[in-house]
Amino acid sequence: MTQELINWAFGAAGAGFGWILKVIWDAIQRLQNDMHEIEKDLPEVYVRKDDFRASVADMRAEIKEVRSDMKDGFRSMNDTLGLIFKKLENKEDKGA
Repeated sequence: MTQELINWAFGAAGAGFGWILKVIWDAIQRLQNDMHEIEKDLPEVYVRKDDFRASVADMRAEIKEVRSDMKDGFRSMNDTLGLIFKKLENKEDKGA
C-alpha cells in the first residue's frame, strides 16, 4: 500500500509539474505572439529619430518661407497705409 501511495504522489507531482510547465509554455507563446505584433506595428505607429528630424527641418524651412512672405506683405501694406496717411495729413478741408 505504501508503494501505491508513493506512485500516486509522484504521479500527482508529475501532473502538477506538467501543468505548471504547460502554463509557462503558453505564457511564453503569448509573449512571442505579442512581440511579433509589436514588431509589425512598430514602423506604422512610431517614427524613427532621423525621419522625425528631417520632417521637422522641412517644416522649419517652410515656416521661414511663410514668415518672409508675411513680412513682405506687411511691409507692402505698411507702405500703402503710410501713403494714405500722408495724403490725409496733407489734405485741406475745403468746407472750413
